[in-house]
Amino acid sequence: MRFVLVLPVLALTACVPTEPVVSDYNGASVKLVDYASGKTEENQAEATRICRAGGKQRAEYASSSYNSYTYQSQHLYLCL
Repeated sequence: MRFVLVLPVLALTACVPTEPVVSDYNGASVKLVDYASGKTEENQAEATRICRAGGKQRAEYASSSYNSYTYQSQHLYLCL
Protein backbone atom coordinates (compact mmCIF):
# COMPACT_ATOMS: atom_id res chain seq x y z
CA MET A 1 0.00 0.00 0.00
CA ARG A 2 2.83 2.44 0.78
CA PHE A 3 4.33 1.90 -2.66
CA VAL A 4 1.11 3.07 -4.31
CA LEU A 5 1.09 6.31 -2.29
CA VAL A 6 4.76 7.11 -2.89
CA LEU A 7 4.74 6.50 -6.64
CA PRO A 8 2.69 9.61 -7.63
CA VAL A 9 4.89 11.84 -5.46
CA LEU A 10 8.05 10.47 -7.06
CA ALA A 11 6.58 10.96 -10.52
CA LEU A 12 5.84 14.62 -9.82
CA THR A 13 9.27 15.38 -8.39
CA ALA A 14 10.90 13.88 -11.47
CA CYS A 15 9.28 16.61 -13.60
CA VAL A 16 11.03 19.51 -11.83
CA PRO A 17 14.36 20.42 -13.44
CA THR A 18 17.19 20.58 -10.94
CA GLU A 19 19.66 22.40 -13.16
CA PRO A 20 19.51 26.11 -13.95
CA VAL A 21 18.25 26.97 -17.44
CA VAL A 22 19.57 29.95 -19.40
CA SER A 23 16.59 32.15 -20.25
CA ASP A 24 18.45 35.15 -21.68
CA TYR A 25 21.98 36.05 -22.75
CA ASN A 26 23.09 39.23 -24.50
CA GLY A 27 26.88 39.20 -24.13
CA ALA A 28 26.84 41.54 -21.13
CA SER A 29 24.56 39.54 -18.84
CA VAL A 30 22.97 36.13 -18.45
CA LYS A 31 19.66 35.21 -16.80
CA LEU A 32 19.12 31.77 -15.29
CA VAL A 33 15.80 30.23 -14.26
CA ASP A 34 15.52 27.52 -11.62
CA TYR A 35 13.52 26.44 -8.59
CA ALA A 36 16.10 27.56 -6.01
CA SER A 37 15.33 30.56 -3.85
CA GLY A 38 18.69 32.28 -4.11
CA LYS A 39 22.23 32.24 -5.37
CA THR A 40 23.65 28.71 -5.66
CA GLU A 41 26.97 27.23 -6.72
CA GLU A 42 25.28 25.56 -9.71
CA ASN A 43 23.92 28.90 -10.91
CA GLN A 44 27.31 30.56 -10.50
CA ALA A 45 29.06 27.78 -12.43
CA GLU A 46 26.54 27.88 -15.29
CA ALA A 47 26.66 31.68 -15.52
CA THR A 48 30.47 31.61 -15.54
CA ARG A 49 30.45 28.97 -18.28
CA ILE A 50 28.10 31.03 -20.46
CA CYS A 51 30.04 34.27 -19.91
CA ARG A 52 33.37 32.60 -20.72
CA ALA A 53 31.90 31.14 -23.91
CA GLY A 54 31.09 34.73 -24.88
CA GLY A 55 34.65 35.95 -24.25
CA LYS A 56 34.24 37.38 -20.75
CA GLN A 57 36.31 36.24 -17.77
CA ARG A 58 33.73 35.86 -15.02
CA ALA A 59 30.09 36.17 -13.99
CA GLU A 60 29.07 38.37 -11.08
CA TYR A 61 25.76 37.86 -9.30
CA ALA A 62 23.49 40.91 -9.57
CA SER A 63 19.95 40.02 -8.45
CA SER A 64 17.13 37.48 -8.19
CA SER A 65 13.39 37.63 -8.62
CA TYR A 66 10.72 35.07 -7.75
CA ASN A 67 7.55 34.25 -9.70
CA SER A 68 4.93 32.97 -7.26
CA TYR A 69 2.72 31.64 -10.07
CA THR A 70 5.36 29.30 -11.55
CA TYR A 71 7.45 28.85 -8.36
CA GLN A 72 10.55 29.75 -10.37
CA SER A 73 13.37 32.11 -9.55
CA GLN A 74 15.23 34.17 -12.14
CA HIS A 75 18.83 35.12 -11.39
CA LEU A 76 20.76 37.86 -13.19
CA TYR A 77 24.54 37.64 -13.57
CA LEU A 78 26.72 40.29 -15.19
CA CYS A 79 29.47 39.09 -17.53
CA LEU A 80 32.70 40.92 -16.70
